Amino acid sequence: MSKKALLPTLVLLLPLAFSAQADWYQAEGSAPLGQGIEMARQQAMEQALTDALLQAGASVATVQSVTNGALSGQRLDIAAQGELMDYVVTNERRSQGRLWLTLRADIWPNPQQVQAQCASRYRPGISLTPFALQYPEQGRFGQIYELGHASSQRLAQHLANSVNLMTQLDHQLLTDSHLPRSQGLRKGSDVLANKQQSRLLLSGVINDISMEDGNWLAWQKKRQVRQFSITIHLEDSFTGERLISQQYHIEAPWTFKKHDKVNVAQQSFWQSSYGVAADQLLQRIARDIVKAQSCMKAIAHILQQSDEGILMDLGRQAGIQPGDRFTLIHRRQLQPGFYSETSSKAQFVVQQSHTDYSILAPADAAARQIRITPGDMLTSVK
Repeated sequence: MSKKALLPTLVLLLPLAFSAQADWYQAEGSAPLGQGIEMARQQAMEQALTDALLQAGASVATVQSVTNGALSGQRLDIAAQGELMDYVVTNERRSQGRLWLTLRADIWPNPQQVQAQCASRYRPGISLTPFALQYPEQGRFGQIYELGHASSQRLAQHLANSVNLMTQLDHQLLTDSHLPRSQGLRKGSDVLANKQQSRLLLSGVINDISMEDGNWLAWQKKRQVRQFSITIHLEDSFTGERLISQQYHIEAPWTFKKHDKVNVAQQSFWQSSYGVAADQLLQRIARDIVKAQSCMKAIAHILQQSDEGILMDLGRQAGIQPGDRFTLIHRRQLQPGFYSETSSKAQFVVQQSHTDYSILAPADAAARQIRITPGDMLTSVK
């Protein structure tokens, strides 16, 4: 059994890729059969293609199948360094109530996208807080009151290999945007800076998990649909900038019985129709987070200045390597939460990089003469 897909927009890009070598990537996807064979095949195919694309660092906008209409009009919002040319399904099987697809995807490098990527290796520390249910009473069907915590754990799994996820807090932490900056920003940044050394705060609220409260007969005769809506905030605790402040939403069949108690921490929930749809949404959120933090300039606090050099609080874990260059930022507090910053042209170069700190030396005469004061910071030179 084989199926092929082409991105029509890629036909014009083929001449650019003739000098490059195409690579085949194998991936597997699955979906529950309870939602119907065609829907299961479509979701399994999208999951497998997504995995293949992420393996290769490839990007695709729209994949249109030429067989049975599978994936027609579906969008895979992945941005990276290649193009999907075609794929072949090598195996399809049914097991334990799920449809499994294995495919091989042909992916070409795209020089235009490679040039557009950020060259920085910097990986800012991220702290993830548990998600809250905005309306806890909506969790009564299935007793899924712990869905917020389980969703944040699931998102952490999707992020683990792509970002510098330094800590998962055991309590909710939200910067209140309605408070003055001196209070609202410090509410989040003080905890991160003083305890976790994370720069970014990732938080969220699950806004809607509602479904119709039909009678027993209605539950027997028709498929119940449930909402999953979540608002995500990714905030820079150094500057107060929100890199992401967005609501995401899907709806999917709720295949459990009306009075079932569902354990959202178990894999069986995430393999259900509703769990698969929610998990795919969390994967989309993870990709948006990776993209949002990928082009940030490194900012480090100066811990100490001595004869050995300048000690800063970023190291290999944040992507810092010997030879990286930084400039000095003079920072003076005007009042709590408000600062005056002046950038210097003097440059410092990393001499030693350890797990969570680095040692820098002056890179020019101006840097050797400059005076470091408490509160000064360093920012990377692109």
